[in-house]
Amino acid sequence: MKVMRYLEGSIAVVVFVFGFGCGASPKPATTSNGGDPSGGGGGEVSTVGSDPTPESICARVFELKASSCDLTSGYDLTHDECVADFHKSFEDRGPDARTANISLGRCLIDNASCEAAAQCVDGLSTATAPDQFRECGTGGIEPIAMPRDEWTKRKAATVTRFSQATSTKEEPIETCGIWEDEGQLDWLMSMRCEDGSQPFDGAHQAHASRAGNVGAGGRCGSIIDLYEVPCPEGTYSIYIDAYVCPKD
Repeated sequence: MKVMRYLEGSIAVVVFVFGFGCGASPKPATTSNGGDPSGGGGGEVSTVGSDPTPESICARVFELKASSCDLTSGYDLTHDECVADFHKSFEDRGPDARTANISLGRCLIDNASCEAAAQCVDGLSTATAPDQFRECGTGGIEPIAMPRDEWTKRKAATVTRFSQATSTKEEPIETCGIWEDEGQLDWLMSMRCEDGSQPFDGAHQAHASRAGNVGAGGRCGSIIDLYEVPCPEGTYSIYIDAYVCPKD
């Protein structure tokens, strides 16, 4: 889902291969109809009015979903789960997350058509896939690389249950990306609770369990994400470094 990919890149303050990153502010779309956002071919982002709220954003998300807008395709949270997730981003995940969600909300709410909203969300993104890796221990948003045979033996690469996946900020689970194959949501969806159940109905529900980022950690000082995973036997705190990729 384009909306969630933009948010994930923004909230984590990462912009490699996640689809969308954190632009500074919404970029108004140019139109040929005098800026009327109802025209369907464009739309301008309003600079007046109250900031969006979790409730108003989710109301708009489900309005777009009901109209089969591609912008919200694949979104699998219920309305109440949507509101709860956005409240997390507004209140618990830090100022970057709040700013990103407000920018996104303005795109969704201030543009009447799906096309205009999508163009606005595209304007928020400045992300491109990196053409190089970074050296371990150096700052930056690029991933670090390791040989494939070493990568397949990384921490928790072969476990199947959350109880086996012990992790800390200093020794997190390592994945390559967030939404991609072998990314952190893919890993979360592959794990099981002790009774064999999967705690999430889909990747967006797994995303909603993200408590936030906890700063730099792991083997190379990358930004580490914390997920709180609910299982019948208890809640697991799972720390994930999404910046570790095989060289190929």
